[in-house]
Amino acid sequence: MNSGLRAAIYARYSTNKQDEISIEAQVRACREYAAGHGHVVVKVYSDEAISGKGSKTTSRKQYQALIKDCANHMYDIVLVHKYDRIARNVGEHVNLELKLAEGGASLIAVAQDFGQSKEAKIMKTMMWALSEYYIDNLSEEVTKGHKEIAFQGLHNGGVAPFGYDIVDQKYIINQAEAVYVRKMFRCAINREGFVELVREMDDNGIIGKRGKPMKYTQIYEILRNEKYAGVYAYSPKEEKDRSLRRTKPNAIRLENAIPPIVDKATFDEVQRIMDERKQTGKKSDYLCRGLVYCGNCGAKMYGSKTQRKGHEYLIYYCSGKCGMGIVRMEDIDRSVKQYLHSILSDKNQKLINEALQNYAKGEKDRIEKYNADVRQQIEEKQTQIDNYMRALGSSVLPTDIIADIGNKITVLKNSIKELSEAPLPKDYTIAQVSDWLQSLKISVDERKTVELLVSRIEATKTEINVFSTLNSVLGETGCGGGT
Repeated sequence: MNSGLRAAIYARYSTNKQDEISIEAQVRACREYAAGHGHVVVKVYSDEAISGKGSKTTSRKQYQALIKDCANHMYDIVLVHKYDRIARNVGEHVNLELKLAEGGASLIAVAQDFGQSKEAKIMKTMMWALSEYYIDNLSEEVTKGHKEIAFQGLHNGGVAPFGYDIVDQKYIINQAEAVYVRKMFRCAINREGFVELVREMDDNGIIGKRGKPMKYTQIYEILRNEKYAGVYAYSPKEEKDRSLRRTKPNAIRLENAIPPIVDKATFDEVQRIMDERKQTGKKSDYLCRGLVYCGNCGAKMYGSKTQRKGHEYLIYYCSGKCGMGIVRMEDIDRSVKQYLHSILSDKNQKLINEALQNYAKGEKDRIEKYNADVRQQIEEKQTQIDNYMRALGSSVLPTDIIADIGNKITVLKNSIKELSEAPLPKDYTIAQVSDWLQSLKISVDERKTVELLVSRIEATKTEINVFSTLNSVLGETGCGGGT
């Protein structure tokens, strides 16, 4: 990496992890890295109180500003404290790298700066995947508190559903909004469209809880939400299977815990109608769905069924209609499985473990640097407290100013306490990485393995090329396939 580059800093704090480093500390670490490498910081972007697991990057305003400025070539590198501060799954990281590359920029995690060697690139990608793999285990303490609230049938955070207000954590019907909720269910029962209803809400200035006009997607979510029939449901952990997220089979469920807006019979009938429609237009969960692109024109390819000589085949076809023809799904699936087998080979796992061992050698230096950073922050905050104390003792001040200074001192003391008690940041161990790789190798959930390790598949009638999230270091494949 050349020195003297223009650097942007991105920091995020989600508030749901006890060992999470503050935005202030993240920015400080990035500035120190930039100064040490001769880079010039041109802008700092930060998103506060946004959960890494529950939120999408589209909800992070500063993240979106970062991407926009990258497209305008405002910086050469993006500095983050750790990779999980900017994205929490492999797909987000792959998309981010592509967007940064288009703007001529690259990403560096200053606390995980592995360098530019082949092993370093492996480590970088492993951090991406591991952040996603272990994220479900990071919020158990928060979940305990939410479960206690759920057993009482109280609001568990977030925006209230349209049609309700929250008063003292209890659901109260918003009568003005409830009128339109009932109309939504009535339209569904009568199998009518929602065009007129959406227009009526727009004309009457009816907006959703987030301040935006109601659209078809919001109406769909309302019709599927059993809260409107008086049922309280809270899932301690989000279901991985998308088909279970709305039904919430493992949820804490309390009947008649919420004042209903529609009766149970109406709600059940709407579910039956919507399930009928879902079955007629169901999207198949193909192994490589969403990852296949035409090797001829680059357009996305979609899975479908076709009949030929009395036999039914699963195929992929080009949405760009470039004339390339179809590719048999079994050929693409076979090529992907062969590639994954090569990625997870003993040889490659050994290479990754060697990279981990080399990285682990620097753990002592990283811990010392972390402790030095904490000490510096504590010293600076103590200096601020001392200055405030001198100001209080130097002259007679108005009561409101004394109270304000007192509040600031309290905040600083609490911050010092948090810094003093914060546990050391821990990276994934060699054993964890090895277990993770082995679990992928023997996993029965092939779709999840594909999502983690395959970034793109390019197919024609004669050739199938699979690109992995690890392809920059473990190679690419071009497996011939035909129909």
